[in-house]
Amino acid sequence: MDLGSLEEVLSSFSPEEVERIERLDPQYRALERLFSSLGDEELFFKLVLVNALLSYRLPTKGERYWNNFANFFSRRPDLSAFEEFLRLYNNRLLEGKLKRLRRALRAVEKLSAAEFARFCRNPEGLLNFLVKEMNQPPTAKTLVFAVKMFLYACRVAGKAAARAPFSLAVPLDSRLRKVSEDLGFWNDLSRRVGIAPLHLDALVWLSLGGDAEFLSSLEGELKEKVLRLRSVLKKLTGERG
Repeated sequence: MDLGSLEEVLSSFSPEEVERIERLDPQYRALERLFSSLGDEELFFKLVLVNALLSYRLPTKGERYWNNFANFFSRRPDLSAFEEFLRLYNNRLLEGKLKRLRRALRAVEKLSAAEFARFCRNPEGLLNFLVKEMNQPPTAKTLVFAVKMFLYACRVAGKAAARAPFSLAVPLDSRLRKVSEDLGFWNDLSRRVGIAPLHLDALVWLSLGGDAEFLSSLEGELKEKVLRLRSVLKKLTGERG
């Protein structure tokens, strides 16, 4: 695999540009809609964490799934509605997900508004909490994805949010696996291009799979960079377009 072009284009993104791209993520925008409709910050954080912990083997693309999540809980702002939501929108391996739901709900009910604010500044602390509560390793895809979505939620809620540290792994889903299934590859790439893995994940995930609406939301030099990255990723994965 020729990685020179990939490293070159990734290195061209500044931290501010990566954050701008994250704010255009359809999943981020779904959280903005949900937050504006809820009027309950603590419930918002709990809903986001629980949903992220259950975001595996989805029946639809992640963008559509999080849009369904925002629509559903805008109408039904209650943690007790999660089982109904799963039966409607995330029903693959349902029995296992219902069991995991119960564990996730027990975990988030232990957290207060003050602890959510603290975790916005200390994402490693959130990961350590989830490792203990969910009994999974710190590289587990759903755990690091939950931290990523929680940091999105922190920004949406106007909290002082830290950038993700380099110690947190990428959430290695099917889209990233097209490039490499090796976490070591992603950790090394992250260090070489100077973008922490969780932020690198957002950049690659959106550039590789972003739809026309996402691409149309970009402008100028930033759009040119994303299109170049998209082209490099498509060549690496053997995809067309």
